[in-house]
Amino acid sequence: MTENKNQLQKKFTSFTKLATTPAETERIARDFAAGLQPGDVVAFFGDLGSGKTFFIKSLCRALGTVQEATSPSFTIINEYFTPDDLFVYHFDFYRLEDEQELRNLGLDEFFYNDYICLIEWADKILLHLPENRWEVWLQFVPHQPESRNISIFKKTDEENER
Repeated sequence: MTENKNQLQKKFTSFTKLATTPAETERIARDFAAGLQPGDVVAFFGDLGSGKTFFIKSLCRALGTVQEATSPSFTIINEYFTPDDLFVYHFDFYRLEDEQELRNLGLDEFFYNDYICLIEWADKILLHLPENRWEVWLQFVPHQPESRNISIFKKTDEENER
């Protein structure tokens, strides 16, 4: 698995790809999932309808989660697991109302553990995100309604110290 992680970091340390179909988006998610490890936090950024939930559903399928991923827009968090007992937590902060609601979740228990955490609307909790994380940016492509620019990169402590 370490080899996958190293390949992932080489491939995705700074990566932008144009996905012109949902199948291409799914393939990018599958490739990305292949190198994720317990403890990885993935922050998703993009406008409403840009494909964050679709990407996460594809990623969860690739990870082999037993449950079908669904959007936790109203529950804020969904828990999935794989047959290998890997826990995947899917957060959606679109409807986050206030700082107290965020504190009540106890994010550190999720972010600094052996879980994979997938976070939609991560821009709403930037100050609470771990410095070591993956970021996935999904952007609409003008005049191409099915297309998305997908950028993936690794953010690390060393970057933040520069």
